[in-house]
Amino acid sequence: MNCVKCGSALPDGTNFCMICGTPVGTSAPQAAPAPAPAPAPQAVPAQAPAQKPSIPYYQPVMDGANITLPLSRKFRVRCPDCGIVSDDIKRDMTVGFPCPACKKAYAYGGQLLLYRMGNGMPSCSMLHVDIMIDGVPYGEITNRESVRIMLSSGTHIIGMRSRPAWPYRSNQSNQFQITVGPQSCNLAFKLSIVYRYMATEGLELAECAPQEIPDI
Repeated sequence: MNCVKCGSALPDGTNFCMICGTPVGTSAPQAAPAPAPAPAPQAVPAQAPAQKPSIPYYQPVMDGANITLPLSRKFRVRCPDCGIVSDDIKRDMTVGFPCPACKKAYAYGGQLLLYRMGNGMPSCSMLHVDIMIDGVPYGEITNRESVRIMLSSGTHIIGMRSRPAWPYRSNQSNQFQITVGPQSCNLAFKLSIVYRYMATEGLELAECAPQEIPDI
């Protein structure tokens, strides 16, 4: 018999190894198990960049002779009292559209939807264009922007006017006469900017379906 630890010969009847002191009958030490291999890293799929959600078109509702928009829709008004042009968000289902400046609310007979198309030369996107209604400015419309303007019932003249910016002078678009009322409460137009060589940009306004106005 030999010692399981040091291998020395052991006489019969010996309880301990005379060389290393290991008790007789002790089993040989077991080798420690090899650690399991680490799992291979999983490839993380690349995520597509988040896209701005598009706001679907929603048909407005008429309350008698006045128009009402669904909640959370943007609108622009020119206050009949203080003359301030402002943008706001519809926060309730009443027919009134309050002025953020003087806090007075007015009802309107219809909506005018406008979209400035991103066409023309790259410099055209820098052009400042004002919305003109009945000869009064209703604020600016920027490149690829949609604007909803609340209008009173009756006849209006709409058009666009660019501001002078070197090397271009101010330019006026074609104009439309529109009638706002219970039967024509939802009007829409698109604005195109046409570049003419060695001349000013031309502003062209065209009527379209309300469903063609994006994010409105």
